Amino acid sequence: MEDKNIHIALVDDDTLVVQLLTAFLKEQENIEVVLTANSGNSFLEKLEREEKTLDIVLLDLRMEDGDGLQTIDILNLQYPKLKIIVLSSYYKASSIGYMLKLGVHAFLPKETDKEDLIHIIQEINHKDHFFTTEQVAVLRNQISHKTPKQYANTKETLSTREIDVLQLICQQLTAKQIAEKLFVTTKTIEAHKSNLLLKTGVKNTAGLIIYAIQNQLVDANDIVLLD
Repeated sequence: MEDKNIHIALVDDDTLVVQLLTAFLKEQENIEVVLTANSGNSFLEKLEREEKTLDIVLLDLRMEDGDGLQTIDILNLQYPKLKIIVLSSYYKASSIGYMLKLGVHAFLPKETDKEDLIHIIQEINHKDHFFTTEQVAVLRNQISHKTPKQYANTKETLSTREIDVLQLICQQLTAKQIAEKLFVTTKTIEAHKSNLLLKTGVKNTAGLIIYAIQNQLVDANDIVLLD
């Protein structure tokens, strides 16, 4: 029987935070806390031995014995499909651009309401990223105040279909949803996305969104907000 639960890991050096979050998440119908750890290094060691495939990790930034930033770098290299939610006591909305470049899928303050956290986990499991209203405003402001990184050969480099796919990615549609809209297979969309990553030189969906805005392929005001 197929396991439809969202497999979660919790990584925080505050044992009480881990215990409370674990207890709360275990009450949810389709969420399974697969493993917990109190440091980045401990998490990576456990992850290497874990038989179940993790979907999402809730990660603290500042920890001893392997901090969050080091852990994120390793996860992006070794577990690129694992989605990362950073929960931080040092949260600043102005850091969202930096977090996206690191490969983080959501950046949240530790005091985020638990019910909101469940909603965000569900959204990220089905899509890619979650932005708060404040974060979207910050992103729009940061991008609009930078000199656009124009690529003279953008339209030549990207095919019409790749641009179509890129614009739909910016609407936070999944590969399956894009495939249905364009009447192709999911594998075809995944191939287009791989080509987009290769041609644009970015590392993830967030990079594609920023690339699309900088090259005026989408309007910053059209970024889909998930909240």
